Amino acid sequence: MRSPLGALARALTNKSPVPYAARNIRHALPFGHRNDAEAQMRAMGSVGTLFAIVHRSSNATSQLGWHLWRKAPSGKTEDRVEVTSHLALDIWSRPNPFMPRQEFVETFQQHKDLVGEAWWVVARSPRMRSIPLELWPVRPDRMYPVPDPAEFLAGYIYTGPDGEQVPLKLDEVIQLRLPNPLDIYRGMGPVQAILADLDATRYSAEWNRNFFVNSALPSGIIEAPENLGDEEFNELRDRWDEQHRGVAAAHRVAILEGGLKWVDRKFTQRDMQFAELREISRETIREAFGFPKAMLGSVEDVNRANADAGEVMFARWLIKPRLEAIKQALNFEFLPLFGDTARDLEFDYDDPVPEDREAANAELTAKAQAAKMYVEAHFNGNSVKEALELPDALEWEGRPEPAVPAIAPPVPAPAPDEPPAAAALLAHLRGELPRAQDDDEDRVDRLVEQAMNAIRTAFESALEALLAAWDSISAAWRRDLVDQVRQAVDDDDVAALARLVLDTDDAETELTTAMVALARAAAQQVVDEAAAQGVNVEPADPDEDGLGATAVVVVALLAAGLAGAAAREALRVWGPDAQANDVAHQVDEHLRSLSDRPLRDELGGALHHAQQSGRMDTLEDAPDPEVWIASERNDANSCQPCRDVDDERFTDYATARAAYPVGAYVSCLGRTRCRGTIVPIWEES
Repeated sequence: MRSPLGALARALTNKSPVPYAARNIRHALPFGHRNDAEAQMRAMGSVGTLFAIVHRSSNATSQLGWHLWRKAPSGKTEDRVEVTSHLALDIWSRPNPFMPRQEFVETFQQHKDLVGEAWWVVARSPRMRSIPLELWPVRPDRMYPVPDPAEFLAGYIYTGPDGEQVPLKLDEVIQLRLPNPLDIYRGMGPVQAILADLDATRYSAEWNRNFFVNSALPSGIIEAPENLGDEEFNELRDRWDEQHRGVAAAHRVAILEGGLKWVDRKFTQRDMQFAELREISRETIREAFGFPKAMLGSVEDVNRANADAGEVMFARWLIKPRLEAIKQALNFEFLPLFGDTARDLEFDYDDPVPEDREAANAELTAKAQAAKMYVEAHFNGNSVKEALELPDALEWEGRPEPAVPAIAPPVPAPAPDEPPAAAALLAHLRGELPRAQDDDEDRVDRLVEQAMNAIRTAFESALEALLAAWDSISAAWRRDLVDQVRQAVDDDDVAALARLVLDTDDAETELTTAMVALARAAAQQVVDEAAAQGVNVEPADPDEDGLGATAVVVVALLAAGLAGAAAREALRVWGPDAQANDVAHQVDEHLRSLSDRPLRDELGGALHHAQQSGRMDTLEDAPDPEVWIASERNDANSCQPCRDVDDERFTDYATARAAYPVGAYVSCLGRTRCRGTIVPIWEES
C-alpha cells in the first residue's frame, strides 16, 4: 500500500501535476547515437519537391515585417501604440552579428518544417548575464532536453560536432515545436511521416542516374562452361568495360568467345514505373505539408481562380500558423527575459493573407449605398461616416434637402377654368395635356427615385444575408457530391455520375424564409410610399405557398447545376487506374473554384420575384393610383427592351401586372438579373 505522506511529498515536490519522467532517471545522452532528425534534414537536399515546399514555406515566413507594440488598457488591437526603440526589437531585427532576421527565421523554420523542432540559443553578456544579447539557431539533432522527475525539465544538452557536451539552462534555450503525440519533450514533422516515400523518390532518381553512368543496359549474367583462370577473367572484364561501359557504348553488340553465354536479367524502366512512382511521391509530400499545388508552379490543371485560392490558402493555413508560433515564442519566452522593461509589450507581424479585392470593393459599394440612404434620411454626414467607418478623406457639404416634404405645403386654389394641379400633372403623365408645372414633374421623379432606392437597399441587404447563410449549404452539398464521386470511382461505376443527387430540404427552407420575409417588407414599403402621398393602404400577406413552390424550383436548378459540374469534372479526370481519393480531391478543388455569379443570379432572381410579389399583391387591393410608372433605375446595365420600358406610364393595374407579372419586365433579355418594378403615384387627398 502506498503511503499517503509519500504521495503528498511527491505532490509538493513535483512541478507538473503528473510525472513525465522516470523518478530514478538516468539521462541517456546521445553518445554514438544517430538522431533520425539528421536523416530528415538531409532529405531536403535529395528530393526536389521537398526542397521546393520547405524553401518556399520558410522563405515566405521570413519575409514578413514585425512590430513591437505596447498593449492598450482597452485591450483592443487598434488602440496599441508602436514601440520603435527597445533592446528586444534590436535583437529581433539582427539576432546575431552574422545573420539578419530574414536568414535567422528561414534557418530555424527549415528545421521546424523538416523535423518538427526549432531551437534558439540565447547568448548573454558574461559580465551581465541578465541581459540577452544574441539569438542563434541550432540543429535539432544536436539538442537534447533533460527531463526531470520533479521539475519537468532540468535543462538542455547541446552536442557539438566533435562530441563535446554543452549544458544549457532553461533561460538559455527557446524551443518551437510541432507537438509529438508520443514525446512531450520533442516535436514531430511531416518528413517523419513520409521518410519512406522520400527514400523511394531518391532511390528511383539514383537508379536512373546509375543506369546511364554504370551501364548502357541493366546488368545480366555471363555463364562460362568451366571455371576461368585469373588471367582469363581479368582479360574478359577489361574487354567488357572497354566495349560496353558508359552511355557512349549503348546498344553495342557483345561478342563472347570460348563457350561463354549471356543470360539477360534486365528490368526496363517501364517495368520499374519510375515516372508513376515519382508522381505519387510528389502528391504524398504535398499532402503531408498541406501545400497547394499551384504554389509549386504546376500549371497543367491550374486556372486563375484556384491559383488565387491556392495563394490565399498558402498564406492563411501555412504561413500564418508558422508566424503565430514565432509570435508566441517571442511574447511568452523571449520578451520575459528583459524583465520589467518588457512589461505590457508584445510582438506582432504583418498579416500575410492577401486582400480580397472583390470583397473589399463590394463592401465599399454597400457602404456608399448605405451612406446615401442615411444622409437622405437626414442623418448627419459626419456621424454616418463614423458609423460606417468611411475614409477620412471624404468631406460632407451638409445635409441635403428632404426628398419628400414631411408635410405637404398648402396648394392655392386654382382658377375655375384651370384643372387642379395634381389633375394637370396626371393628365400630362397620361399624355393628355402638355406639361404645365415642372415642380410637380420633379416631385414625381423624386418619389420614384426614393422608392427605387428603398427597393434596392432592401433587396441587396436580403441577398447578402441569404448568400452568407448559403455558405453552409454549399459546403454540405460539395462534401456530399465529393463523397458520391469517390464511391462511384471505388465501384468503377461511371454511370453513377448521372445519378448524383443532393438533399435540398435545408436549402428550400432557407430560401423560402428569405423570400417570405422580403415579400412582407416589400408590402410594407408600398404602405409607406402611399402614406407619403396621403393614401392609406393595407399590406398584403405574403403568398407563402406560392413563394415556397418557387423556392423549390430555384433550389432544384442550383442543385442540378452543381451536380452537373461535379460530374463533368469527374469524367475529365477519371482515367484508367484512377484512384478514388485523387478524383474526389480534383472534383472538390473544381467545385471550390466555381464563381458565385450563377448562385447570386438565381438567388437574386428568386428574391426579386418575392419583392415584386409583395408589392403587386398589395397594390391589387389598394386604392387605384392615378398612374403606375415602370422603373429600371436599379439596373446599371439594362437591355434594350428594359431601356424602352423605363419610365413608361400605365393607367390600370392589369396592364402594369402584365408588364411585370412575377418579377422582372416580361420582355427583359437579362432574365434573373433584371431588377425592374412598378412605382405607383396617387393623387394627393
